[in-house]
Amino acid sequence: SVKPGIKSQERGIERPTERKRVKGEKMDKRCYKELHRRAFIKTGLTGMACLAVPSFLPPLSETIYAGDMTNNNKIQSVIREEVLFAGIRKPIKKRKELEPRIETLKKVCGSKISGPLTHIFRFDTPVDGFDSEIGYPVSEAITTDEIQTHTLRKMHFYSLKHQGPLDTLGQSTVKLYGYMKQTGLSPELELVEIYHHYDPQNMTIENMASFLAWPEVYMEQLVRVLGQKTAKNIWQGGQKMSPHTLVDERCQWVADTINRLKQRTTLDQQFDVLSRVALIRPVEDVQKYKKMFDETQDINTIFQAQHKQLENTPTGGFVDPPRYDGKILHVSKVPYNKKAYLAAKTPTELRKAYCFCNLVREAKNPQIDPIFCYRAAGWARQFWEPILGLNFKKCQITHSILKGDRFCAWDYHVG
Repeated sequence: SVKPGIKSQERGIERPTERKRVKGEKMDKRCYKELHRRAFIKTGLTGMACLAVPSFLPPLSETIYAGDMTNNNKIQSVIREEVLFAGIRKPIKKRKELEPRIETLKKVCGSKISGPLTHIFRFDTPVDGFDSEIGYPVSEAITTDEIQTHTLRKMHFYSLKHQGPLDTLGQSTVKLYGYMKQTGLSPELELVEIYHHYDPQNMTIENMASFLAWPEVYMEQLVRVLGQKTAKNIWQGGQKMSPHTLVDERCQWVADTINRLKQRTTLDQQFDVLSRVALIRPVEDVQKYKKMFDETQDINTIFQAQHKQLENTPTGGFVDPPRYDGKILHVSKVPYNKKAYLAAKTPTELRKAYCFCNLVREAKNPQIDPIFCYRAAGWARQFWEPILGLNFKKCQITHSILKGDRFCAWDYHVG
């Protein structure tokens, strides 16, 4: 049977390779300094996964599953449809902090529980520790001082069954994100663990890494801006793209569809479409900086705070500093790996060290028009529009790895 809110798609392929796991409950101290998307993607995953699984979970129903849980070592793609969820969302630093929360949830939710215990990590939010929410799908809203009920949004995941002791859970997480690189899709900011069976030495956990379903979101935005007929023409071939399409085939389709988009649209339309095909930015992160700007009315305060946050992470801060003259806001991407970026000698080394986008970074030879970088501008757009109280209508890509530059940058025209 299928868990409420989850439906499975086609099965993935077996992943034979593994990286060295992180043992037990010890966490790298760097994780606490790098609780944002860049560390989440690059350095923090294995440690976070090992942290995530409580060693005290009660037995759970074994009749509710997402997909087919009998396929060991098979990566599947699943869709979490919108689902009502009652959870306790508080940062954690140690696994034992979850124990009283679970007991409270069991007691309060009771007969309203409609699915298995679920643990959600969210990333790029300003918390001390790990942004954790533990809870249950429920049949109706439950609200207390601790428990809040809300609707989990529709998301796409790669899913892998983990069965065995807790200290090997990190292996399955590494497999999921390694597979995501092979398919050229980029991670969204949730890592989800669903507990199906409890036994300290033989846990049954569904490990789920979220990804941005780029082709589907792209089609939605094409229809919104250009209408069904034009959208269908530009998107042709997209129906062949599945979550398991490998990166080079996906990259070729992206290059072709971007070329068709460019032929049939203006720059402003391209920005409107592609900037909305971006990861959803956590509102908590934006609110933190908006409060700072509201208090100072000085955009340079935001620039400096962002750089300070990044300089002690693998990104190393900005190589092309942001600037604003009241009419143009110039923004750039930071490197995926600053150390490798500074050492890069070839265009391929530079691309792999600089780009966060799995598609561009992992493809053998991406020949994609630089307007593709409007997607990166869309991530930054979600940050700057609420802070400045503006709605950007025009944006120009000024630099792009895809056209041979050493970094990616763009100008928002706000004046």
